[in-house]
Amino acid sequence: MQQRRSRFLSVRRPLVVVAALLCADLPSLAAHEGPPFPILMDEPVAGHVVSVWADPDIGEAQFFVIVESPGGGPPPAAPRVAMWFEPVSGRLERATEQATRQPLQNQMQFEVSPYFDQRDMWQIGFRLTGSDGAVGELTSEIESTPPGYGPLDLVIYLFPFVLLGGMWVFAVARRRRMMRTQPGRNVRPHAEVQPMPRES
Repeated sequence: MQQRRSRFLSVRRPLVVVAALLCADLPSLAAHEGPPFPILMDEPVAGHVVSVWADPDIGEAQFFVIVESPGGGPPPAAPRVAMWFEPVSGRLERATEQATRQPLQNQMQFEVSPYFDQRDMWQIGFRLTGSDGAVGELTSEIESTPPGYGPLDLVIYLFPFVLLGGMWVFAVARRRRMMRTQPGRNVRPHAEVQPMPRES
């Protein structure tokens, strides 16, 4: 029994080490390389309610501005949306990009793609001009991050879990194989043959 326990622990020990190494490496994978995330939610601006989602990759970043009426749903008239951005350090002058409305049926959404030249902290602003001439602005700060790998992102994120699952299945199969091959484990004792009683 003790020998079988030590064999099983010898199989599990590498799994624990691999799991610890992968978990230690997960923070580096968690640097933003995934889908857009919210940076401003349900903010009142120029008679509208605005939410902003960001994918701040270095190079051509993407920002999505969702505009709703105060009562919910798309507003009856589309405002003009622009985004300005500049490094917090002031090393570059402020630049402005006009947002483009996306062709969505049940949602009014604008997309704007500023250019971030390097990893840095950026001051950003979103200016809305309503159909009635009202102007409002939202500001925030964001860090530009290295771009992801496109469709390979999902594979990269899932790889550690698939590897752990495969190693666990291998360890369980190996343990069962060792238990089957142990001498005397599958040998059934012969039934004792009772002598037939003699007729008198």
